[in-house]
Amino acid sequence: MPAAPPRSIVPAILASAAIALAINLLRLWGELQGWNPFWFNRAAGGGGSPLGISWLVIPIGFWFGRRLATAGHRPVSITRAIFLPALGIALMFGVFALSMKVTDVWRTRAIVINTGALLCGLLALLAWKRAYFVNLSAGILARIPVAIIQFVAMDKSWDVHFAKGPPEAPAADVPFMLTLAQCVMWPFGFTVLVGGLCAGIGAATVRR
Repeated sequence: MPAAPPRSIVPAILASAAIALAINLLRLWGELQGWNPFWFNRAAGGGGSPLGISWLVIPIGFWFGRRLATAGHRPVSITRAIFLPALGIALMFGVFALSMKVTDVWRTRAIVINTGALLCGLLALLAWKRAYFVNLSAGILARIPVAIIQFVAMDKSWDVHFAKGPPEAPAADVPFMLTLAQCVMWPFGFTVLVGGLCAGIGAATVRR
């Protein structure tokens, strides 16, 4: 049986991408207009604002898991589908913490973090292949607009979080770091792991 996303879930993937795009455009406009910083925080990384597509991975992953299980594409093991992504998340944070201690070179840190995220993300592939590819597809579609917004924001010197890296990082390294994160860490690490964990929980709520 192929591991690619079944056709029945393609509309759900496209819907998640549309929701992510709407959130990103709203967030960009709100930051440019100086709206409430609780929702439209312009700090690097978004300042933990509730209005961000990183949080979207949780309900969307759960939804994907239920959709797959309902369509007859359950994971081989619910326990593995939940445990392995959880382990991957813990390891990814460990790689991040380690990279901050072993080197002061921000480009090197970025490479280590993103490589680690990519490798840790493979645990989600081992946990449940279909959920991995569904979450990965949604993650890539969600992150492409962010990368485009990032480049436009940098070119126009907009004061928005999309164009900001860590305050301590050299300005010359920020475009490289942000682009690498959008292309690797977010879709191939964070999204497949957090989304995979939530998908496993979602599948567990569907009776055989």
